[in-house]
Amino acid sequence: DPAGARRWLDRARQLGLPEAQQAEARAALPLEFRPQVDLTDPTARRDALWLAAERGDLPVVEALSERELVDAHDEFGRGALARAAQAGQAETTALLIRKGANVSAPDKFHATPLMLAAQSGNVATVDAILAGGASLEAADESGNTALMYAARSGRLSCVERLLAAGAIVGSRNSQDWSALDFALDAGAADVAALLKNKGATALRHSAASTTGAALTTVQRAPQPQADLYASWPDLAVAASRDDAALLNAVIARGADPNSATRSGVPVLLIATQANAPKSVAALLKAGASPSSSDRQGNTALDLAARAGYADVIEVLLAHGARPLVSARSQEPPIVAAAKSGNPRAARALIAGGAAATAADADGTTALMIVARGPQVEFAQQLLDAGGRIDQDDQSGRTALWYAASAANLPMVRMLASRGADIEHADKTGMTPLAAAAAAGAADTVGFLLEKGARANSSTTRGDTPLLLAAAGGHEQAVERLLSARADKNVQNRSGDTALMLATRSGSTAVVRRLVDSGANTKLRNSDHAAAVDIAGARGFANLVQLLGGQ
Repeated sequence: DPAGARRWLDRARQLGLPEAQQAEARAALPLEFRPQVDLTDPTARRDALWLAAERGDLPVVEALSERELVDAHDEFGRGALARAAQAGQAETTALLIRKGANVSAPDKFHATPLMLAAQSGNVATVDAILAGGASLEAADESGNTALMYAARSGRLSCVERLLAAGAIVGSRNSQDWSALDFALDAGAADVAALLKNKGATALRHSAASTTGAALTTVQRAPQPQADLYASWPDLAVAASRDDAALLNAVIARGADPNSATRSGVPVLLIATQANAPKSVAALLKAGASPSSSDRQGNTALDLAARAGYADVIEVLLAHGARPLVSARSQEPPIVAAAKSGNPRAARALIAGGAAATAADADGTTALMIVARGPQVEFAQQLLDAGGRIDQDDQSGRTALWYAASAANLPMVRMLASRGADIEHADKTGMTPLAAAAAAGAADTVGFLLEKGARANSSTTRGDTPLLLAAAGGHEQAVERLLSARADKNVQNRSGDTALMLATRSGSTAVVRRLVDSGANTKLRNSDHAAAVDIAGARGFANLVQLLGGQ
């Protein structure tokens, strides 16, 4: 809450606190990081710039983009621009170029920022570097051009942009690979077709490959180029690409559909993580077990549900996968699908037999998760599928409680219309109204009061919705509760009243509203302190005066 923090800082500065005056001199909040001020070590400043470039943190890059730091590079010859380009951070890339970064600076392996941007697949980043005057013909130590980098990554949009800028399709590297060879090796049929139409020739692949015939072997990178899939069986490499023809060709040569990588990941899980439903279907048809799991106990259905891959989920369910909680994950797929935010994935799981009431180890259901967000129709879908509207978790909280706490009025309205108990409190005695009051959700507070929620319900600590709203300094929520005739002078287990809690938070508006409503300023808590004593102890001179003190 930066605005609230500045308000406190102003008060502290008025009281003469040295720390507040120091913060003013820094032009920052006490815990606010100001790299241009707080980082004095040159190495730390350089590393911070590199990290900000990778993350696309424009304010930090702007603050640290001194020419010396912009030109700095690591032992591999890569600096801030190379990092931004590789991460596909277009705005950061453009900023660094404006700050003087060498757009054609090669690294130790002669890879340029343009090559790294092409590999990232971000067209805007490629455009920024091309606008800076980068050379399209530059090649790395193996003779690879930016066009080859884009083709190797299967990035059609980047290939199109580089060709439009004048990239030469006929170039070859030191291993006699062309851009078309790289596209074919990556299984990027759309890129291969474009390059072939532009006159490219495959130098290391067969003519059948270039005419679109199905590949029958998995192409691996030649030495000395590194092979990222060196430890994978051919079937695993094929499964990572959504190409059933290639997969079936490998299986036809005797590959076991239930094989796994050396790290114990079944091929079926690799196809699932790649969101390759055609490969998943081909593996299952060939005899892969839908219940196979990795060493952490994750099944293909677990992974697909977490990612919200509805197409893969439907294929798995059609081939016998069971949408139940696995012994080790302790999270039902329906709950995982709710976290992914994909209603279609959840719908597929329910159609496959998943119970809408399934909960994880904490008692959290899919409905509770969805209730915190904006997808009202998703929540209705879960209810229509048998979700229990007042099912509670280990803390005693229902979907309505979570919606109220998240200030999610549309969801609260829908759940209430479906019969949710608006008085269902959690194990601490906090009702949905209290949760909304604590969150400062004034509109939700008003709606629940209109529906008959008790304004003076209290938690096990004796806190009422008014006390919770006052403690947070939530003026509008306090106003709604006072209008509903909430008890202004009730005291909690510590003897605190709403007035005392509002005073302790330093909220002048809430204190004034409570005083105007007739709140008793003389009551004392278990420490024998009245509201005016609390104001004085915290140095709130304006509140001392408002509360009738001297």
